[in-house]
Amino acid sequence: MKLFGANMDHARRFNRRVVLETVRLQAPLSRAEITRATGLAPQTISNIIGELTEAGLVRSVSRRSGARGQPAVDLDINPDGGFTFGVSFGHGVLLVILTDVAGTVRDRVELDLASDAPHAVLDQIAATIATMLERQQVARQRVWGVGLVIPALFQDDRLVVLGEVALPGWRDFPLRQSLQDKLGLPVLLENDATAAAIGERLYGAGRTLTDFAYVYIGAGIGGGLFLRGQPYRGGYGKSGEIGHLVVDTNGRPCPCGNRGCLERYASVSLALKALGDVKPATVRHGDLDRIAAALEDGDPRLLAWLDEAASSLRQAVVMIENMLDPQTVILGGVLPRPVLEALVARIEPLPRSVSLDKAADTPRLIVAEMGPDTPALGAATLPVFDGMTPELSLLFKQDVVERI
Repeated sequence: MKLFGANMDHARRFNRRVVLETVRLQAPLSRAEITRATGLAPQTISNIIGELTEAGLVRSVSRRSGARGQPAVDLDINPDGGFTFGVSFGHGVLLVILTDVAGTVRDRVELDLASDAPHAVLDQIAATIATMLERQQVARQRVWGVGLVIPALFQDDRLVVLGEVALPGWRDFPLRQSLQDKLGLPVLLENDATAAAIGERLYGAGRTLTDFAYVYIGAGIGGGLFLRGQPYRGGYGKSGEIGHLVVDTNGRPCPCGNRGCLERYASVSLALKALGDVKPATVRHGDLDRIAAALEDGDPRLLAWLDEAASSLRQAVVMIENMLDPQTVILGGVLPRPVLEALVARIEPLPRSVSLDKAADTPRLIVAEMGPDTPALGAATLPVFDGMTPELSLLFKQDVVERI
């Protein structure tokens, strides 16, 4: 293993991201406030702000008044400084979202896929992105990249299987490289739960947190982990398979080979099955609206599913707390917020764990903020997180492609 030291270029790269992240989280800020917040020298701040302004990533906003002397010029993230695409697909549905670097959705396209074959899906993604760029008049060179998420695990950018195959025919297909070659844009590949956790870290319930677990409720159950401000993927990129925590050793059989896995009791597919769908093959927005309406109507079938799901999720949350000691556990995924809130109400009060005596300012369990478009929104944050967030390893990384 080679060991690399930090040189001035690496330190400059890290400091640029520290300043940009400070502005993103706390804007509007003056140069003096950025200096105090980061601990960097005023001249360093001035140089970095000049670079970020020239790159179009920060902008001056209206001056604040009320203090003596010349009012300070405030700085904010420039939404037009860059754009990203978020793409999610699975179960016959494709969703593509265009966002700016401030996290605002500029365009959204959802459509049914005529074919699940890899090349047909990639052709549809490329055509959809081209149409959206033209419609929104966004130059291709202003696109930082494309985040792509699917409900699967990856190793070396290739799909691997644990349990049921969500995308038959995709195993070992070089997905990221194939789409990158087709688009001529950087492509970042992630599973849906980790992408959702990154989205919450940037723009949602995890904005001020460094250590949290995200429980993703979709067609199955997934998990995203943030440790020390960075996503944790494990030694082989397969961490966060919360859906396969065993909550009943003698419970229902799971395709993974075990019995009593969490996702055999708590998932959108099971909620739809409770409402009469014999074998829900897809999860569309209309299905989510149906679940929300069943909750509002007090449908006893959905209420029974909520009770069973909450009982299993309660066990899983305590397992996560005792293993990782997170600041909080975020419950999210594609379910409408009222349904997530109903689940939390049934899960609480939580049993004792190492989190029982933690600081009272953050509840042990909170609801995600990003909503049913979470997979694609999380995907859209991948290029932003990759291009803006400071991490100490940047001081030592070689051959990093910088966007700022």
